[in-house]
Amino acid sequence: MRLLATMLLIFIIAQVLGIYTGIAILLDMSHNPFVSGLVVTTDASDPLNALFFMGYILAGAVFMILMIRYFGLSAILFEVMEFFLISSASSIVFYAFIRLVAGYEVSTLAAIAMALAFSGIRRFSHGFKNAAAVLATAGVGVIFGVSLGLLPMIVFLIFLSFYDFMAVFMTKHMVEMAEFVVKKDLAFTVTARAPPPKPGMKEQRIDLGTGDMIAPIMMEVAALQISPIATLFVFVGAVVSLGLFLTLVWKKKMVLPALPPIVLGMLVSLMLGFLLGFY
Repeated sequence: MRLLATMLLIFIIAQVLGIYTGIAILLDMSHNPFVSGLVVTTDASDPLNALFFMGYILAGAVFMILMIRYFGLSAILFEVMEFFLISSASSIVFYAFIRLVAGYEVSTLAAIAMALAFSGIRRFSHGFKNAAAVLATAGVGVIFGVSLGLLPMIVFLIFLSFYDFMAVFMTKHMVEMAEFVVKKDLAFTVTARAPPPKPGMKEQRIDLGTGDMIAPIMMEVAALQISPIATLFVFVGAVVSLGLFLTLVWKKKMVLPALPPIVLGMLVSLMLGFLLGFY
């Protein structure tokens, strides 16, 4: 259970970082060109944006599978992708904290410099894998969260949940990608480890894909458009559903898609808050 508690704690840290970063970015949205450029849609309330992002996810999945199956340099390419993702996404999180003490220009430049330095350190030190994944998760979640309104976000996450289910149980390419990422120790998952329960046995570990942490952050940031209380309900729903999911997976010792139960938990919690009149 300590292993599950560690993973849940990592998840909570990523969510809190994402929510804080989302608040900071939304506050600066109309003043800083670097921040306003993070919005990748022209109309956040347009439900068709959900289809646009779904197409983006599918294209990315096809690209990753092709790299894994057919290109011998896939490991190098994935390391380059990891460096780009960590540096670009973590800069958003660094910016949110530097803005507490500095202006727009200084915060922007300092955040980019810190993100590049951190990505370089991660490249040569595998001990920073979880930290890199958490920072990247928070940053990517904020980009999606400020680019979609709550309704398009819900539609997108429902589509994404169906995709996650099919990718694990039908096409099984999600399992293939996860095995590759874990083998190469890339920061596209977070990992909780524990010593072997008995001598001669393998170490205990559990991995969670960064996508399973990004999705709740996306919805938490999008829910800020309604009320911070709505974000709190989404957060609670995500944490509770992930806790139940991890317990089930650990007991059954099987691979299951995490996104469907997480999204269901968030939607139920969001609706509960609405029915109780909190927003």
